[in-house]
Amino acid sequence: MLIYMKHLTLLLFGFLILSSCATTRPLTSSVKHTEITDLQMLEPVSYISFVETGNKARYNDSISQSSQALVAKTLKSFSDNIPVTGETTVTDPRKKKKLTKEIEYLCLSAEKQRSISNLKITPTIDSLLKNKGKRFGLITISTGFTRRKGNFGGQVAKGVLTGVLTLGMYSQTPIKANSTLYVMIVDSKDNNIAFFKKSTLQDKDPLNEEVISKQIQKVFEGYFWTKE
Repeated sequence: MLIYMKHLTLLLFGFLILSSCATTRPLTSSVKHTEITDLQMLEPVSYISFVETGNKARYNDSISQSSQALVAKTLKSFSDNIPVTGETTVTDPRKKKKLTKEIEYLCLSAEKQRSISNLKITPTIDSLLKNKGKRFGLITISTGFTRRKGNFGGQVAKGVLTGVLTLGMYSQTPIKANSTLYVMIVDSKDNNIAFFKKSTLQDKDPLNEEVISKQIQKVFEGYFWTKE
């Protein structure tokens, strides 16, 4: 399990680094947002790393669990605009692992291909929605990293000192934090993806509720609410 987590974290951070300075456009199906009035929220998936010393980030299970709770809470705070009418939590370990892999597959495939036209809803997700009598499911993956208090200032100081000692020929500017949120709406009736978009904020803490709220606003801007 630990090896799998490390592999997945590397994949997610690879996409994060490649697109950290880009704004992804929303990918949508022919379904209009006004048709989505009954949305089942699947338990958020989170992979958050923690920098304890230096600039080395390691996956942290407890912080990731806190991120899951934060994303769910923040999504529900938009109840006037995002029509979440129910939640689905899987407790069986094997089924939960299978569900998580399917969520990762869909989000990473959409990100890599920059398209949702050939993506079909996966078996476990489809079964969960149909058992609940729901057509649409809301999927989220949160990735990124945060630091121990005081770590960032020390790394900035080291970068400045390196620049001085090398006469400005080399310096390393650390990134304070990073928060990336993948959001997807799946459609069990049409067996496809109705919506996909990603938001990445550099130097923003993924455990900050205001950061997550801002990302959700940007993701659904022009979809569930008017673009400012």
